[in-house]
Amino acid sequence: MRIKKRNSKETMTNTRNIRGGIENMGMTEQAKAARRAYKREWNRKNPEKVREAQERYWNRKAAAQAQAQEEEQTEEAAVTTA
Repeated sequence: MRIKKRNSKETMTNTRNIRGGIENMGMTEQAKAARRAYKREWNRKNPEKVREAQERYWNRKAAAQAQAQEEEQTEEAAVTTA
């Protein structure tokens, strides 16, 4: 995810690129509803793919959290020995 900060007073602008397009930028409510309906139907027809994707997501999250904790412990050890 790429986040641009315009200035200190404005909020961060999310320009996350989702497989070939900018997510929800300029989409009408009708287009968003159609997209959600399609995704619900696809998820209903592909439960195994949904389950696998969720498993990959949470495995990545767990690995990132473990790495962050490891880095934090390494930094604490470096500060303590310094």
